[in-house]
Amino acid sequence: MFNSMIAVFRKNIRSYILIIALVVIWLGFGIAQPAYWSADHIQNIFTQMAIIGIMATGMVFVIVTGGIDLSVGFGAGFVSVVAAALLYYGTIETPLHALFPALAGHGLEVVTAVIVVILSIGVGLLIGLWQGSIIAYLALPPFIATLGGYYIFKSGILIVTGGKSLFISANDTYKFIAQGLVPPVPSYVIAIIVTATMFLMLFQSRSRKQKYGIPLKSLAWELVRTAIFALILWAYVLIVSRVFEPDAEANIKGVPFLVLLLGAIALVMNYVSMNTRFGRYAYAIGGNREAARLSGINIKKSIFGIYLTMGALVGISGVALAAYVGSGTTAAGGGYELDVIASCILGGTSTLGGEGTVFGAIIGALIMQSLGNGLQMMNVNSNLQYMIKGFVLILAVWADITNKKKKA
Repeated sequence: MFNSMIAVFRKNIRSYILIIALVVIWLGFGIAQPAYWSADHIQNIFTQMAIIGIMATGMVFVIVTGGIDLSVGFGAGFVSVVAAALLYYGTIETPLHALFPALAGHGLEVVTAVIVVILSIGVGLLIGLWQGSIIAYLALPPFIATLGGYYIFKSGILIVTGGKSLFISANDTYKFIAQGLVPPVPSYVIAIIVTATMFLMLFQSRSRKQKYGIPLKSLAWELVRTAIFALILWAYVLIVSRVFEPDAEANIKGVPFLVLLLGAIALVMNYVSMNTRFGRYAYAIGGNREAARLSGINIKKSIFGIYLTMGALVGISGVALAAYVGSGTTAAGGGYELDVIASCILGGTSTLGGEGTVFGAIIGALIMQSLGNGLQMMNVNSNLQYMIKGFVLILAVWADITNKKKKA
């Protein structure tokens, strides 16, 4: 059994190196700066990472097909300022109150927030619809199409904001999306459900593979791996619920709602990538586009669907960004595209296409955020921070290309 576990580790060594790298980052910064391990900081790392992580779950599909999306940063920024503008100018609240005078106070706030969220995600879908159409059906290279989007959305941000910040302090319901906490007891219930689901999916996956004659990995190894992820999950929930800080204020205990939203999206996108035609077609296109075409896959339709999905995730991230910052700013989303792409590549998504995982991208996003926060806490010059991130990205791409050559 031990030899079998070693063989599985070697086969998936890159995935486990990511976990090891993350642990090393946490240990290193934690020893150098003990506050790095505080519940407040851990809570902040995951909340800040969530906005990047949501987009990374979609970027995996884009890169897997051999494409790229350089517009996601300012795309999310544009959605965020649109959402902020709707709240700042009372575009939804004022006519809503006029039509339904009985709707006031918290009720009006909730309905307004829901409508703004729906409209903002709709803007993200329009972004995906536009870019997906010109890439899939007009055959414009993704690099050029999304680079154009990068500049268009950057300009759109300046037009909508008028060069000023649009504050949304009046709507606490909307801000709860990124600033709200789910209390400890519901968090424990969710953690129990997720843990049970992880083990259930493990046995369902093994049963399905056995049914179709697919070789199975060591049960002991898969149980250990799942148990490790479950322990990480519970450690996080217990830390942010301040179990180890009994004197903490009640209003700072709990799991950030945005982290739960990221978890739900990651689970859905992972299921799509592993268990649907949409996901399988994406990997087939990235692996060998001509072979995919000859096998009957509608490549244009698949590519269009991927960029449309990416647009929806950009919309969700934009909603979260406005809620997290509490306003729409002229610099909204700047640089996010690099972090999103870097997260996917660090997480094992191949720049050559055909390979990558959603959970790998989430780990990559967590590494990038953990590294960035640690460097800030160590008071490392911001110019050097960008340099360090750049070297990390180059190293990840080099490792990917080297690994591909060895397999070939």
